[in-house]
Amino acid sequence: DTGTLYANGEVEPFAAVNPRYPLNLIGVWQQDRWSNGGARGLGTGYSFDGGITWKRVFPPFSRCAGGNADNNGDYERATDPWVSFSPNGVAHQMALSFDDAITPGKPASAMLASRSTDGGRSWSKSIVLVADTEERFNDKNTMTADPTDSRYVYAVWDRLSFVPGEGAGPLLFARSTDNGLGWEPTRI
Repeated sequence: DTGTLYANGEVEPFAAVNPRYPLNLIGVWQQDRWSNGGARGLGTGYSFDGGITWKRVFPPFSRCAGGNADNNGDYERATDPWVSFSPNGVAHQMALSFDDAITPGKPASAMLASRSTDGGRSWSKSIVLVADTEERFNDKNTMTADPTDSRYVYAVWDRLSFVPGEGAGPLLFARSTDNGLGWEPTRI
């Protein structure tokens, strides 16, 4: 990888509170940040006592966190962690995963989504919302679980284009209608 690694550097924290059990908190962050973008992995902390004590897990959004081709986390870096709870207490997490080095024929960046039904202790295999080659880069994602209907989860982000004549790129949208078990095709 290029850039300077800041081992033990944690940045871009984000947290959510379980509406069914307010003592259940989940926080996400970048762990071991690179100077030129992304981190070795994304950390996830969870608490069941209102934040008095915490435990950590590392969902496999990158290779350093256990990502591989089978779990859709076969990327060198991860960034932009986001977490949100559905009204039924299911937690949803989103990440931008990417490679610093371009590998021909392999997506260079992807938006990944995962869910937890146990308050953040464990996370499902990542679902790929979009994966692009080096000609386009996905960035600046957010994820929101509908606060009134557990069926719906929404994800948005921008897609930067390096293709001549395409311009900056559009805003992309993906939606789950089954509480994050599956996702509709990504659309502009």
